Amino acid sequence: MKTLIATLSLAAIVLTGCATPKQWEATGGSKTDGVVQVSYELGQFESGQTSAAQGLATAEGRCKVWGYKSAEVSGSEKNICRTMGQYNCLQTTITQDYLCKR
Repeated sequence: MKTLIATLSLAAIVLTGCATPKQWEATGGSKTDGVVQVSYELGQFESGQTSAAQGLATAEGRCKVWGYKSAEVSGSEKNICRTMGQYNCLQTTITQDYLCKR
């Protein structure tokens, strides 16, 4: 009985995925519009852990290169399925927009 419980517990952990640390990367935007997009990728069984402070620092770095002073979050995160399997999404891109401030 103990072996069955241990096996079922292990199976549940494997099937629910892993919390994987993810780093935001600047992936797009517009210098003219003062908008920076930062993103990270998630695989099918991943549950990403990100730092809002690291995302803001990444966006501010891009804004400063463009001549702005800082950045602030604009809107909510967007989840886009990049690779669709037969029944579910295999790869998702999560993107957050930031507005550069003068």
